[in-house]
Amino acid sequence: MSYNWGKRALTATAVIALTTSVAACNGDTATTKKSSTSSSSTSTNGNGNTGTSGTSATQTGKLSPTGADLAKYTGQQVQWSKDECTPDVKSLTSFSLRDLAPINDRSECAKIKAPKDYGDPSKGEIDLMVTRTTPAKGENPRVLMTNPGGPGGPAGAFSVITAALSPLGTTHTVIGVDPRGVGGGTRVTCSMYGTDAEDYRNLSDSDIKDLQAAAKKTVDRCVAKEGDLLPYITTANTARDHELVRQILKVPTVDYYGVSAGTWLGAYYATMFPQQVGRFVLDSNTEFTGTMQTSFGSQPMSFQRRFKDQLLPWLARQNATYGLGSTADEVNTSYEDIRKASGEGKLGKFYPIAVDNIVAHTLYSDRGFQSAGALLKLLKQAKDGDSAALRTAEGAIGGSSATAREDSRNQNTVFMAIRCNDTSWNKDPQSYVSSAKENGPKYPLVGWFDYANECAYWPYKPVDMKVDTSKAPTMLLVQSEADPATAFEGGWKAHKASTNTRFLSADDQGNHGVVLAGGNLCIEQQAYGFLQNGKLSDKDAVCPGIPLPKEKDVHSFGITPEGEKLTMPVDPTPQWKKLLLAALGAILDELLAPKNTAPGSE
Repeated sequence: MSYNWGKRALTATAVIALTTSVAACNGDTATTKKSSTSSSSTSTNGNGNTGTSGTSATQTGKLSPTGADLAKYTGQQVQWSKDECTPDVKSLTSFSLRDLAPINDRSECAKIKAPKDYGDPSKGEIDLMVTRTTPAKGENPRVLMTNPGGPGGPAGAFSVITAALSPLGTTHTVIGVDPRGVGGGTRVTCSMYGTDAEDYRNLSDSDIKDLQAAAKKTVDRCVAKEGDLLPYITTANTARDHELVRQILKVPTVDYYGVSAGTWLGAYYATMFPQQVGRFVLDSNTEFTGTMQTSFGSQPMSFQRRFKDQLLPWLARQNATYGLGSTADEVNTSYEDIRKASGEGKLGKFYPIAVDNIVAHTLYSDRGFQSAGALLKLLKQAKDGDSAALRTAEGAIGGSSATAREDSRNQNTVFMAIRCNDTSWNKDPQSYVSSAKENGPKYPLVGWFDYANECAYWPYKPVDMKVDTSKAPTMLLVQSEADPATAFEGGWKAHKASTNTRFLSADDQGNHGVVLAGGNLCIEQQAYGFLQNGKLSDKDAVCPGIPLPKEKDVHSFGITPEGEKLTMPVDPTPQWKKLLLAALGAILDELLAPKNTAPGSE
């Protein structure tokens, strides 16, 4: 689940390129807004009803909440083709390592038609991109749908990587449905506006008003450009899109693996279509029984926890490599010194917001710790006068292509629409100022970022669907203790409010996305065992954590998860497979990292 990082933040692609490059320079391996809407549109919830709070979305088992005839869509014939795949899926063919080549051979894509409004198909239709990876052999394989989160992240490449990095590619037909509005289907793309503020810790009242004006400008111009589609970009409709695909595939149930905001989507599907739920694994859970504002509201705390309790101590233990200090306090002092130098203009493109943003990105994956250390080492050297170190760091940023910038705007737009359409947010712009001023001093890494929020100016009525998965089969929720983007506490609350779930914790671990390529064999054994064989404990359970990079021991901290204590199985992975996992792990990190960043005003 991405954070609302604010303006002038680097894109995830730039962060990956930067941290990979600087890590290599230091001898480390880094894996690394169509027509204007009328005033009446403000009371349309995009679910086929006008002036309601979206209660129609909770009617279970119905693809159309109004009972409209959708045979045109459910009976369409699908034409699968490799040529139809999006560039990010096609690019995976460059990996010819042993196991991935056959996976690529079995991956194809197709566009299908879906109604813009499932309650009123006469309003028009949109395209959806679907990616399919079939197993090498076996009759009547189970169908696994996947989603990488965001909300609004394209699912195509993620689905192929899921088939390649897990045993699910041998037992399942793995499906990725790009969320409506993004990826290879009908796209909704707006410009995202910002200001030239470079340090959110020291904003004047005028700076804050500029940020609020930029947020309102983003919404107003997006509504003017894309208002005929924006109200329909909701998780409820994306869940319907997945159900439409299931019906087209003619399978009675689907299994599901979703990460981060993908758990929000999975919970919506289980609420709306419980009879079609097979085996669901929700990884790195949002508080899906609450609101979007509640889930995002926990992020300043959880990012700070991962930074303070894991990254800083790890960097201290790796002082011989990075030279940032031998204690967590010393490393934090080095970090603050780097920020201060960046605010004084001594670090070129690395102004304070950028430093905070890059480091926050690296917290999504344990692999990112080495990138964070390598970058901070270079910036410390640059602060002390080493111009070559600064050139190395700045050179790694590079420039993004026109395609990458367009993809970023597209994903930013869908991210904004889903957040604001799904659940109610505070409409008082000053409430976000108060929140930033309260969170900033306590959680300085990202706590200052939310001075302005587009949802305060959003004109459409939110769906506000009540999530209740109790009619679905039992689902498995997986959570790491120090997850920065989806706080452990939120996942646990969702579990306790959902009687048909089991909770599997990764103790003393902080990866965002624990199952796929997380390296925890205990977690993998439980999650894949359930998805493949239907084996699920009748109790909550806790897996031991795994060491951070370059370490052999697991360092205990923080929460003590509840549940039956499991043991770590012996690692049977051959070395060639580990190399493949490392190569694809870097791509997976980028897919799970936030895309809702904006390099500047447009």
